[in-house]
Amino acid sequence: MDQVYSKELRADTATLLIPIIAGITALTTLLVAISFDTFATSWHLWLSFILAALSGLYGWHAMRKERPVLGATIVMAAHLCIFFLIIYQNWSPGSMIPYLFAVLIIASSMFAQPDYGFLIWGVAALLTTIGISHHTEGFIDLLQYVAGPIVVNFFIAGAAYVSALEWQLAVESVSALHLKAQHRRDELFEIQEELRLTNAKLHSTNEELEKARETAVAERDLRTRFMNQVSHELRTPINAIVNFAHILGQGELGQVNNRQVDYLTRIEKSGWHSMSVLNDLLDLAQMNAGEFRLRRELADVQAICEEAMSSVRSLLRNPDIALMRDYPDTWPQIMVDPKRFRQALLNLLGNAAKYTDDGQITLRVRQHQHTATFEIEDTGIGIAEEHHETVFEEFRQLDETIARHRIGTGLGLPISRHLIERHGGTLTLSSEPGKGSTFTITLPLAPQEKDNVNGSGSAATIAPERPF
Repeated sequence: MDQVYSKELRADTATLLIPIIAGITALTTLLVAISFDTFATSWHLWLSFILAALSGLYGWHAMRKERPVLGATIVMAAHLCIFFLIIYQNWSPGSMIPYLFAVLIIASSMFAQPDYGFLIWGVAALLTTIGISHHTEGFIDLLQYVAGPIVVNFFIAGAAYVSALEWQLAVESVSALHLKAQHRRDELFEIQEELRLTNAKLHSTNEELEKARETAVAERDLRTRFMNQVSHELRTPINAIVNFAHILGQGELGQVNNRQVDYLTRIEKSGWHSMSVLNDLLDLAQMNAGEFRLRRELADVQAICEEAMSSVRSLLRNPDIALMRDYPDTWPQIMVDPKRFRQALLNLLGNAAKYTDDGQITLRVRQHQHTATFEIEDTGIGIAEEHHETVFEEFRQLDETIARHRIGTGLGLPISRHLIERHGGTLTLSSEPGKGSTFTITLPLAPQEKDNVNGSGSAATIAPERPF
């Protein structure tokens, strides 16, 4: 709120009303003073006339000199003295003079702060009591005559306070809105100028964007073709390396010692790892190029889970780690691409095997009303909550020191999420450091049809291929 603006309005109001109040008071006291026969009985009225005139002139002059508080204080003090003199000299039972203080109470709330009315009321109550006590005898008579004016003026002070406060709030609110409107208008002018400059560049920018889009599409296609070509060119020699290392390690071409077997086993594992990395890169390139397709069918979920669990055994760093199966009595029926769903499961199980040094890895399958869930729970190192989404970013591994000892490209989890989401499901993570991790796959159940197969899940229905 703009209190400066509120003070300016108060000063403007005082500049207008102070001469009026002082002028009315001066004129009234002058006319009443003339009506008296002697100066001895009217001296206080002549003095009131002089005080009203001088305070009005000085107050107006102070307002013009931007000293509104001083001007209003002089006028209020002078009129308090005037009303006191009149009460002291001319009060009689039933006189309305003490009620004139209400004018000063209202004016002070308007000219100064809203609570100044109570200050004027307090002074007025004291002056009223002193003035009326001059004409009465006894406390009871005094209380009888001063109670009415004091109570009425108090309620007027309260009403003036509330009204002045509401007025102040309204004025300051309007002022704030006015300033906001001005700022908004200036902002709109700046935005309009920026839009004009932007529109002037829009045509050339659109052309550049179109060229950049065409270039990006061409580069994407080139990258995809390159990845496909590299994949096909590398698969043959990697397969040869893996197969020859396996044959030699089995001793089929001659006796080999333990050290040679160890080296050949390492060569074979490195070859399989290279093949896995190559497949991940190829899948990622196809996903980015929109060429990845799914062939969904009513798959044998139990067989897929068992195959994934059997395959992960060879990936365990510690052979004593237990592989636990928590399967339902009746298996859910879901529409998936068996190859890609198996890939997602194996990626998650392989990730669990990579970061679990002891304990167990559990595959838990549950069927719900409309969905099926597959939970891969491990007792590994766990993941902090702030990294729960980071692990699904491509080529991201949270701890590079650990990653050097646990082979991986950082593509398994992102690809798994891509695969599950393209099946219309979700892949979420629940984990705490030191307490293991749980990856949960949620997939919709297949629509129930009369010709569908039962729980074992033989493929009776095949969905059309759909690109990524």
